[in-house]
Formats: sequence, C-alpha cells, structure tokens
Amino acid sequence: MVDVLSRLGRTPCPPIELRRAEQRWAAYVDDTEVLSRLAGGYLLHTDLNNENVLIREDHALLVDWAWATRGAPWIDPALWVIWLIAAGGHSPAAAEAWAARVPAWRPGDPAVVDVFAQAQARMWAEIAGDDPDPWTDGLNRAAQLWARFRGRG
Repeated sequence: MVDVLSRLGRTPCPPIELRRAEQRWAAYVDDTEVLSRLAGGYLLHTDLNNENVLIREDHALLVDWAWATRGAPWIDPALWVIWLIAAGGHSPAAAEAWAARVPAWRPGDPAVVDVFAQAQARMWAEIAGDDPDPWTDGLNRAAQLWARFRGRG
C-alpha cells in the first residue's frame, strides 16, 4: 500500500474533468485559506476502502475510481490514516507513522492536516447520522479519533 500510494502521490492529474478537493470538502472546512491548500494538480483516489484495494502477489492495485479527485498529493495518505484506524489495530499515531512512509504525506502542512482531520470528522458524522450501519459507524469513530488526536495542540 505504501508503494501504490507513493506512486499515486507522484501522478499528475490527467487533463480531464474531475472533482476538485477544495470543492469536495468545502462544506466541512470553514477557513478559505486552508481550503485553498487542498487544491493541487495530482490524481487522488480518495476511496481506499478494503474492497477498492486489491492485493496481487507483491503489490496493491487501486480499483473503483468513482471518487477520483484533483488535489494536493498528501490527501490520499491522510485519508488512509482513517481507513487504518477503522480497520483496527492502529492508533492514530501508528496510522500516521504508516502514512509518513508515503513521500506525498510529508508536504502536508501540519496545521492544514489538522483542519482536514476535523473536516473528515464532520463529514463522517454527517454520513453516519443518527443510526449508522456498522461500516459507517466504524469510519465515523475512526475519523473522530483521528480528529481528536490531530487537535492535540
């Protein structure tokens, strides 16, 4: 997974119409300066759930590009943090240690990543609603946990 995210983090977005990160998360980020920092010219998958990552021999393949987005390259590793926490066995610190192995994670300004974590918590809380299914509840809990960890000041 580190290898596939590393390659993806170096992949410029092709000249096609895709969602833009700064538009996609606009409802969850109040600060327009931070929102502009989600922008970028890189191809993002953004849906790294276990059914969209196929393991073949010694490498991972990303499938189902329905949520492909144009944005900053650190976003996919940041989203992977939530999936690792939700999968169990990873604290936010351990999940971020995995994300740190992806070169694209490093350019993410910590203050912007903090706000992005809060945005993910807001988004997943909205998706979960009052009566979430177990899958959504797990992702919501993971996003809330990561947001609290990033809010450590």
